[in-house]
Amino acid sequence: MTTASDDTLTKVSTEAATELINTFYPALRNDRSSIGSFYLPTPSTILFNGNSVADGAAVQDIFLNQMPDAHYEVQSFDCQILNRAYPTATATGVKPPSEMTVKDMSILVMASGHVRYGENRDQPQRGFSETFVLVPNPSSERGKRRRDWLIQSQNFRLVV
Repeated sequence: MTTASDDTLTKVSTEAATELINTFYPALRNDRSSIGSFYLPTPSTILFNGNSVADGAAVQDIFLNQMPDAHYEVQSFDCQILNRAYPTATATGVKPPSEMTVKDMSILVMASGHVRYGENRDQPQRGFSETFVLVPNPSSERGKRRRDWLIQSQNFRLVV
């Protein structure tokens, strides 16, 4: 892997975090059938208020079949690089270091804001805090819904 500058890595991680925030939360409200596409296909660590959820498909099922309409207002988010040389999987195994790029890293994303459940605007807003770990998408498929980064881990908490 050619050594990327800290500025380059910061730019890539910030773009990844911004893309997640700008697409994930609107999908929770308007495109719930796409929620599973935000997650790694392999089992992930996903917690909602301390309750474990199996994977992205289970999260999608919860939002499609159990959750009322929700309006998320993200007030702040931040990110931090966790691993600058994340071992990205390929069809033939793990990508060798000589083929790694600046997008072969893992990123911690923290978001906080307010959520209102239900369509009625008079419903109370609840504070929330959410943490994600993003990793490179191991799929080489290109297409309309292909995401460069996928959620490997997520922890959502309503703030009391």
